[in-house]
Amino acid sequence: MTDLLERTKPHTFKEFTIFKGVMEWALDGLKQRYSVLDQIHWKSFYTSMRDLLGDSTNAILKKVGEDFGEENFSFIREKYGADTKTAFLLSLQKLEKLGWGAFWNIEIDEEAGKIVLELHNSNEAFNEGAASCYHMTGILLGLSKGVLGEERLTIRETKCTAKGDKICEFVIGKGEDVPALFEDETMTKLADILQDLKKTIKSVVELIATSDGVPIISLGLPEEIDPTLWGTITSFVLAGGSSSSKAVNNGNLKEVLINAEKGTIIATQCTEKTILVAVVGPDTSAGLAGLAMKKAKDKLITLLK
Repeated sequence: MTDLLERTKPHTFKEFTIFKGVMEWALDGLKQRYSVLDQIHWKSFYTSMRDLLGDSTNAILKKVGEDFGEENFSFIREKYGADTKTAFLLSLQKLEKLGWGAFWNIEIDEEAGKIVLELHNSNEAFNEGAASCYHMTGILLGLSKGVLGEERLTIRETKCTAKGDKICEFVIGKGEDVPALFEDETMTKLADILQDLKKTIKSVVELIATSDGVPIISLGLPEEIDPTLWGTITSFVLAGGSSSSKAVNNGNLKEVLINAEKGTIIATQCTEKTILVAVVGPDTSAGLAGLAMKKAKDKLITLLK
């Protein structure tokens, strides 16, 4: 924390006056207007979204946070003319001022392209039993893209008070520098499942992700495809399809098909917390693709149950 204070000393928060302009019904700071959500409001917002969109709520909150983090980083750099590391630290200080918690033990290794930090007293860690600082995860990812100069970064909340840890801890970096969701043996078996699927239906790309859109594994993904964005959208589509099926009493959702000019996207829920998605060309039989996806799904369920 000392390092943060030293680096941001030239850029104080004197102008950040909480409850300035209350008579005009506005909170001002950094020449911006703020709207404050208390914890009851935030929990109600989260619960309502989750009732409608299930686990994709987490994916949406992450994506919104990521976009905010990127925009906020640019704003801080332009406003203060700060270097990237100082802009990152200033952004964290701003989040602290707004009540998101306190950031400690911030380690930024620009050469290695990796950031590790702690968040104390997170106001988002209330989804008991799981690492649940979803919006903050997205914000930190967006900020980290600015300081590390990388578009393809992975973030993992390795500790969270919601699941019994004393602090929330985040690790951000390139895929290989961030702890995987599963051990090496399981990851190898997941890769084998995707390889078999690819051989059977000649799929263009494949992805296994968590139900809240976090990529677990994809093989040979083209550079222009962002696996995190793809996972987020697929999570949202499956959750919407499931809610739609329940709304008309149509049973549980089996899969979602999206037909486009260049082929078909097939997405299905596997276990409660994993999804499988593949893209096949226009010449691939829909029946064959469906059977192959079901076979891959069954293997995933057996492996991850």
